[in-house]
Amino acid sequence: MPIELSERYREILGMLVADYIASASPVGSRTLSKHHPLQLSPATIRNVMSDLTEMGFLEQPHTSAGRIPTLQGLRYYTDSLLEVHDLSVQEQAMIREKVGASDGGLQHFLQRTTVVLSTISHYVGIVLTPGSDDIIFKHVEFLRLSSGRLLGIFVSDSGLEQNRIIDVRDDFNMAELEKINHFCNRIFTGLTLAEAREKIAAELEIERAEYDRLMKHAFVFSEKLFSAVPERDVMIEGKTQLMEMMNMLEEKQRLAKLLDRCKEAEGVKIFIGTDTRAEKGVAETSLITAPYRKGRSVIGTLGVIGPTRMNYAHVVSVVDFTAKLVSDYLERS
Repeated sequence: MPIELSERYREILGMLVADYIASASPVGSRTLSKHHPLQLSPATIRNVMSDLTEMGFLEQPHTSAGRIPTLQGLRYYTDSLLEVHDLSVQEQAMIREKVGASDGGLQHFLQRTTVVLSTISHYVGIVLTPGSDDIIFKHVEFLRLSSGRLLGIFVSDSGLEQNRIIDVRDDFNMAELEKINHFCNRIFTGLTLAEAREKIAAELEIERAEYDRLMKHAFVFSEKLFSAVPERDVMIEGKTQLMEMMNMLEEKQRLAKLLDRCKEAEGVKIFIGTDTRAEKGVAETSLITAPYRKGRSVIGTLGVIGPTRMNYAHVVSVVDFTAKLVSDYLERS
């Protein structure tokens, strides 16, 4: 059961964490007394800090030093004391400008988003791209380039586009390709990419008399085109020293699993240190995430990873606003 703190204890803990985040140094009772209108003596503040230390919210790195928050203290701060405000009009405009227009498709848009998250937060920006279970089929088209060569074009309902040149043995005229295109768009519409791939695999294993030559080619061409659509990936952008921090999470797959788990949460989620359930090393990192949507469906996650001593209030605002911006883009695509 969570420990309940009195208003005085909450106030002192909140101010100490805020000062620690700003200074990166242990905070003493005299510092709090000078910097904040607490109407309390340094001795009283010192006694409260001692109690908070015994309760596991603070720790003293050196005997003669002040206190710093523990992971428990940071968690209490983000859960109960954190005050989040909307970004300024200038910051919102800056993010919109840096993300830019929708030209270039979804992948380029998400890559720009990753850069913006890092630039605005000054930490590492991360975006989990949609996976095959999140990508909904919208349109496919096969065009003749030359004898024995086709251009396959795949478009998802979220704006993801993928082209692939397909080598074929036979030559196809415009009327034949139109028939193939019509067939593919009819049978794949509304399916996720994963479902479309499963349907192709199942149909290619069965010899169906009702499928003529073109229909069989439709499945083969679609299989080749869909295989070119990128799998779920984690886009990462950030400062060199913080990129080294990412190595503590080992491979992208570990981070992808964590971000995928964040899709289940509503709104902004804060992971501090061992909250990430990863292995050693991540006790020095925090992760702030939010899902982005296409309609009512969550199709990916974005966020910021940085040291546990990060400006949580500002980063939460940045992540929340950016997730809504991405969702708005997906609604318009």
